[in-house]
Amino acid sequence: MATPKRRAVTIQVNGAEWLDLDARAREASLTIPAYVRTACGWAAWLTRGTEMAGRTSSARRPTLALERRSITIAVTGEEHEQLAGDARQARTTPAQHIRTRCGLLVRETSLPGTDERGDEEDDAWERLKHLGLEPKDYFAE
Repeated sequence: MATPKRRAVTIQVNGAEWLDLDARAREASLTIPAYVRTACGWAAWLTRGTEMAGRTSSARRPTLALERRSITIAVTGEEHEQLAGDARQARTTPAQHIRTRCGLLVRETSLPGTDERGDEEDDAWERLKHLGLEPKDYFAE
């Protein structure tokens, strides 16, 4: 039997979001990519035991709140079509739609000195506090 075609979808997260997703994934006994798949309403694994659901850009814990990370999930063709349709309906990109399904803010750009950067910093601070971490330890002086 042929293996269904797989596609990769990558979302960008900051260090605080990565730590938050990591905590939720660990609580569910999943990897971060598998947790992201479940947040989208799909099975955690494409084929349990033979193929992981994706990868993260680093297994190393972030040391800065705004440190950039990538999370890639594998999806089937059918899942990709569903994701694209849901994203179109929400008037966003598939990656941004996945971010919202994971409880993350939509973030188009986050250039220093912009309102969006300030919103990202505030969100990161609150996420770290919620995780029981000291936020100031994750922001460069």
